[in-house]
Amino acid sequence: MGKGNGKLKPPKRPTGIGGTDAIRLVAGEWKDLWLEKTGAVERKDLSSVLPVQLGIFTEEFNRRWYQEVSGERVVNIGNIFTHPQYDYIYGSLDGVAKGKVFEAKHVNAFVKDQNIIDKYYPQVQHYMMVTGFSKAVLSVLRGNLGYNVFTIEKDKPFQKKLEIACHLFWFHVMNKIQPPEYIDFDLMGRINNEQDIENHFGEEISSDGWLQGKLN
Repeated sequence: MGKGNGKLKPPKRPTGIGGTDAIRLVAGEWKDLWLEKTGAVERKDLSSVLPVQLGIFTEEFNRRWYQEVSGERVVNIGNIFTHPQYDYIYGSLDGVAKGKVFEAKHVNAFVKDQNIIDKYYPQVQHYMMVTGFSKAVLSVLRGNLGYNVFTIEKDKPFQKKLEIACHLFWFHVMNKIQPPEYIDFDLMGRINNEQDIENHFGEEISSDGWLQGKLN
């Protein structure tokens, strides 16, 4: 598995798997994501989705509030990092705060803390995998009623499964092989060799040299 100490790239969103995609892979939504990545369907237009647009609109304020509360400067705003070995695994970061991934969120005022962490855990783990940082901070505005910062540590076992998921998913994209409707993320922890791939994904995929080189 590659070690994440990714290189900074200009802010142009590349083709590949980003942080929000990681959320969907972990949720098992491979087929829907595959349809979007292969161009079979248009990506959902979020320009009229209020919660999404509020998150975008409040991002700058969120960043300034975090700097005020924490005393830490947020830099590399909006920059894109790519995995040091695999250029199809990337992260578009809201920023970097004192050697930590900085991710700004705007959520419902009454959502539980653990639900916030669980929802965005794959995204920040993905960003840590790409950058090599060992910590991430979720800077969370809760409607107009509150504010929290959640610090999340690097989770190596989770990142290993996520990297395997990225390789397998991207192989499906490159070869236009439609994946199942749903894939259990925990399955990634049972993929250790060619036989495991064949058992769960079929011989056509297990025998491919490109994929074997990524998983070994």
